[in-house]
Amino acid sequence: MNYDYWMHRKDDAFLKHFLPNIEKVLAWYEQRIDPHKNMLGPMRWWNFADWNTTWPWDSKKDNGGVPEGASDGNSSILTFQFAYTLKQASALFEYFGNKERAIYYRTLADVLAKSTYELCLDENRKVVANTPEKKTFSQHASIFAVLSGAVPRTEERALMEKVLNDQSLSQATFYFRFYLTQALKKANMSDKYYESLTPWREMLKLGLSTFAENPEPVRSDCHAWSSSPNYDFLATICGIMPEQPGFEEVRIQPAFGELDKIEGKMPHPNGQISVKLSRKGNGVNGEIILPDNVSGKFVWKGKIQPLKAGFQTISIE
Repeated sequence: MNYDYWMHRKDDAFLKHFLPNIEKVLAWYEQRIDPHKNMLGPMRWWNFADWNTTWPWDSKKDNGGVPEGASDGNSSILTFQFAYTLKQASALFEYFGNKERAIYYRTLADVLAKSTYELCLDENRKVVANTPEKKTFSQHASIFAVLSGAVPRTEERALMEKVLNDQSLSQATFYFRFYLTQALKKANMSDKYYESLTPWREMLKLGLSTFAENPEPVRSDCHAWSSSPNYDFLATICGIMPEQPGFEEVRIQPAFGELDKIEGKMPHPNGQISVKLSRKGNGVNGEIILPDNVSGKFVWKGKIQPLKAGFQTISIE
């Protein structure tokens, strides 16, 4: 949350206040690393990852949503998530001048991600297992493998194709699909997002005007953790993202999916970002308005057009 806030708002004094406690939280996890495998060992408390129905309910603790390896050690999902978080923390500490701590977190993240990927990648199935024993598999493990940077860039797309199409993998539910989208974006597969909205279209068919907690049958018809389309309509389909901390520079990289036209507006600390775009063949054209004192870039199929404050037209063939 600190990282996301840092990217979207210029509020250094507020964020700096949290750095000591970020160190404490990360140290707590670091103390639980299994030194023989360079993965997290047995973790106490409720290690919730998702309401995945294939992960057993723990009757002793009266809780569920805990992946294999979390309680008894060597969960790829939890270890990759830790590495992913360490890299975000590294960026924060680098920004605030603590380069030594930033390098340490980045190095530790690389060690954990590399070891976990090597131990848990199933060479036959070409997906990541939940533990080194490679007995169970989920979308979650491969998703966080990509987000942690464990997967070579040239292999990300093939892995994410497996994640989308291999129905034998235990599936991410509504909340965790936020991370699925982030992994698709990292693998340059953002155009897959629009078609992934089927669960939300089903909510509309059921007559819901709010976001359900889980697929049917569900106890909660109003749950904020399923509301990621509110974010991704702007951040993924319109493609509006901060390029630099504080949203001081903007990156606009739209993902039309099955759409031919996109129109949206996003609030920014300096005003409002507006996009109105049309796709024709392999090209795109339209209009973009950035607030005062904000610049950035428009990205389309490897081509880049600089953006300046105010109104401008987009035309890329």
